[in-house]
Amino acid sequence: MARRVLIVDGDTGSRRQAIYALLPAGFEVDVAEDTVEASSAIARQLPDLVVLGDSMVHPAGLAFVGRLMTSAATAPVPVLIVAKGDENQAAAARAGARAVLPGPLAGADLLAAVTDQIERPAPLPQAPSAVLDDPERLAAVEALRPDRAGNPDFDRFTHLTAKMLGVPVSTMVLIENDQQVYASQVGVGEPWASAGGVPLEYSYCQYAITTREPLRISDASKHPLVSNSPAVTELDAIAYVGIPLITSDGNAVGTLCAIDSQPRDWTDHQVGILNDLAGILTAQLDATLASGRTGRHGT
Repeated sequence: MARRVLIVDGDTGSRRQAIYALLPAGFEVDVAEDTVEASSAIARQLPDLVVLGDSMVHPAGLAFVGRLMTSAATAPVPVLIVAKGDENQAAAARAGARAVLPGPLAGADLLAAVTDQIERPAPLPQAPSAVLDDPERLAAVEALRPDRAGNPDFDRFTHLTAKMLGVPVSTMVLIENDQQVYASQVGVGEPWASAGGVPLEYSYCQYAITTREPLRISDASKHPLVSNSPAVTELDAIAYVGIPLITSDGNAVGTLCAIDSQPRDWTDHQVGILNDLAGILTAQLDATLASGRTGRHGT
């Protein structure tokens, strides 16, 4: 059975070159000029691979990558991005692409890359290193990390989340490059509550900071992005919704999330409540960071 590749590129010449390279090799090829056309094409038939051209390396195009990655239907589909220049390549790497190739790309090189990626369709094993290891983001995380006494201001948000969404577990987490730290939590079991965090392989939140959009999971045991995570069985984290906490400097430092031990279809109203709480919390994080930069200390 022929493998289907979706090419998303606003440049006519680039789309034509991709077709010429892939069709003779036996691939079925769909093309789209933008993310709206791409979404329609995916709804008609799920591709085995999505290739985004350099013209898609902009906020809307990269957000599209995040939506593909976090949807249960499209999470197994690898995304390949062809990007010109260091800045666009770095942005593409942060967005969660399976692979980023420097453009302009010859047809033979595109064929080789497509052939390689299409043979191993699977979600990313963790957030991209370009996200996790960013020094500016990590500095903000370190500045926000509470001491062992905790932070009562953070606790208000996790308690409100648990109460308003009716969940047994709520967390505010900070994502380091190798672990997820509980800045505040309600209902997390032992030994993780006393440890103050979990290794990164347990983290659903790492994908929310990658996509920079709310991550909604109804049943983690059936969601390709996280179904192999030990959090499914060891933390009993089945239903999850998390809102990324993005500071005014643009750093995605962590998430505010709600977790249930049973499958759950999160409503738009519930996600809206959590998003509102996260917005207030983010304003508080900005104030904390500003206080540190200016030498002022909050009361």
